[in-house]
Amino acid sequence: MANAYLVAVYNKIIDPEKMQNYGADALPAMMANGGKKVLARGANITRIEGIPPERAVILEFENVEAAQKAYHSEDYQAALKKLDGGADRFLFVIEGA
Repeated sequence: MANAYLVAVYNKIIDPEKMQNYGADALPAMMANGGKKVLARGANITRIEGIPPERAVILEFENVEAAQKAYHSEDYQAALKKLDGGADRFLFVIEGA
């Protein structure tokens, strides 16, 4: 079974304080609930085409189900409540080749 990658793309950080509070708990929650490795995390994004996001995160999981389980975990959902409108983002899971 192929690894899966959870990708978070932050188009706009609306409330930096909410983002900081969320970030302090979100990554530890994901890693404690099945995250294998942080592949990329930050705002140092180089434009190639289009408008780059303000921030992006890519986490590796064993499979899609593991990423979904981590997202729905009690720990991560508690962290997510801290974000509450603090960012315009989208999040998805993609299966590796």
